[in-house]
Amino acid sequence: MTHLKKVYLIYSPCVEEELESITAHALIEKNGIELRKVKLAELSSIHIDDNLNHALLWVEQKDYQQALLFAEQKQISLGFLPIKGDEACQFFKNLDLPDDFDACLEIALHEDPLFVDVIVCNDEVVTDGVNLENQTTMSEFLSDSKRNGLNKLEFRIKRFIHSFSLTPHPVTLITAKEKTVSTAITGMVLLDFHKSGALVDLFRESVSLKDRRVSIALFAPQSILSYLQLSTSSLIGAKKKDLPQQVGYIRTESLTIKSPVDIHYLVNKKPLTTRELRIGTLSEGVRINAGEKFRETQKFSDDKENVICSQLPQQEKLIKYIGESLPFFSHALESDFKDLFLALKDSANTSNTYVLLMVLSTLLAGLGLFLNSPSVVIGAMVLAPLMSPIISLSMGVLRSDSDLSRRSFFTLIIGMFIALALSAIMAALLPFQEITNEIEGRLHPSTLDLLVAVLSGIAGAFANARENIAKSLPGVAIAVALVPPLCVSGIGIGWWNFEVFYGAMLLFLTNLTGIIMAAGLSFMVIGFAPFSRAKKGIVLSVFMVSVISVPLFLSFSKMQEVAAVKKQLLSQRYQIGGQQQQLRNIKVRLGRPLRISGELMSSHIPDTAMLLLFEQHLEDQLGQPVIVDFSIRMVTGKYFDP
Repeated sequence: MTHLKKVYLIYSPCVEEELESITAHALIEKNGIELRKVKLAELSSIHIDDNLNHALLWVEQKDYQQALLFAEQKQISLGFLPIKGDEACQFFKNLDLPDDFDACLEIALHEDPLFVDVIVCNDEVVTDGVNLENQTTMSEFLSDSKRNGLNKLEFRIKRFIHSFSLTPHPVTLITAKEKTVSTAITGMVLLDFHKSGALVDLFRESVSLKDRRVSIALFAPQSILSYLQLSTSSLIGAKKKDLPQQVGYIRTESLTIKSPVDIHYLVNKKPLTTRELRIGTLSEGVRINAGEKFRETQKFSDDKENVICSQLPQQEKLIKYIGESLPFFSHALESDFKDLFLALKDSANTSNTYVLLMVLSTLLAGLGLFLNSPSVVIGAMVLAPLMSPIISLSMGVLRSDSDLSRRSFFTLIIGMFIALALSAIMAALLPFQEITNEIEGRLHPSTLDLLVAVLSGIAGAFANARENIAKSLPGVAIAVALVPPLCVSGIGIGWWNFEVFYGAMLLFLTNLTGIIMAAGLSFMVIGFAPFSRAKKGIVLSVFMVSVISVPLFLSFSKMQEVAAVKKQLLSQRYQIGGQQQQLRNIKVRLGRPLRISGELMSSHIPDTAMLLLFEQHLEDQLGQPVIVDFSIRMVTGKYFDP
């Protein structure tokens, strides 16, 4: 248990009336311990006796700083006693002391204290943490209790609102070994006093209160969007050498944080405004009686200084940009994405390979359209190289890069000319003019096709920006189908059929504008251009989509009308002239009169009078003139049995 015979009892005025209870406590009397009572205000008058080098600290935790500094100077050990109703500071929580007073007293009287660091910040002893003021996000990664349900939703709403008030601070970090890092941060926290959370778990092996080192986590999102994207899950399983993009870590004997502007910190939950923050440990430390769990976890770590800041912004231009304000999207420098820009510039050029692939994909698509073969058309989609210059054009428009835009547009025009010319020649030479289902399917684009183009543009941008998903580009090409509508438009030219030309060209322009807009927005979200630079290109692409959307909305409304007519015709059976009929595989062309084609299922061959009667019945049903073109299919009477 203990062999202590004489012990100081340092107490606060708030417990003065309870002193007799501790003097007469069973543990004190049983071990014959003499308590020498000292008021907290009279600490400076104590003369330390060689046989009296341990103290029970029964003071409010806001006064721990004074007691720790005294214990470090006088080299006496401390045991801590809780005061009922007193809010526990991080230092006390970290010692893993029980809430029960008797259990705490038993630990406090042990003769085997443990040396722990006394951390100071700007000459003030730290007992309740150090961090940037108004730092909502990092609390998610340091909380000892997990949020769930409504609490988690409420936290995320507050974090979203808070994100628009973020002010990144340009700082210079200087370690004890004079290593200097210039960056910009929106969050900083001293980890040594925290017991749990994603950040603590990430650095647990090197965070200790008995290694004469301080461990600092730094947070530096480059945009509001990246701030909101950071979640606890992104830290789980991460390693110190491979931190998420916006997190840094420093472990050192002392750290100085300098800034050219005033920064608001919280030290022991009290505000401190300064341009220079110094965090370190006192040389000796203090001997503390702590809980067993604390003794087990606080291993002495190595003496190595760790500076892991490669994921923090360190380029001079970027630091200046972030230091002024935090943009919604990341501010990307071209040097950061050198390989991608080189690839996009290469895709913007008209090469022999590009021309060859355009010729082959056009011929393949033309044959597939005439043969009504979906598989051949899909093969042409995969082979077509048009997606590359369109993505390059999107980047050029986004970044107002006239050279990239001009070359991409020229390459795109060359591809369009090849597709239109070859398909027109093919249509003119072939001795038939049949509108197959593959051709028909590309004559009536609607807002749904625009949605496909937008999604394909997003996928195309990400596939080009991320090497690990570049293999998805063939899938993007199949989804958006650029060459087939161009070929159908060329077929319209070869047949001198404006309706075919217009419908297919509208589909191609829908795909083109949708991809340019969506890819541009995606590139901006990823961080290839700040909004200030991208807004002109975004406005232009949105305008193009708005213009193309007008006929698409009209086409979509027609689709709804056609769908309503089909549903009305297919939902019933007809009894005309004593015979039962039913319609199948209906096609409807709007106009006045309404043209309806399809299969008429009947148990008898209808004569002309019956067909006229059926046509009249449809006119009465639909309330407008109708022209029908039916193929007759004979079925047995059982077909109509309910």
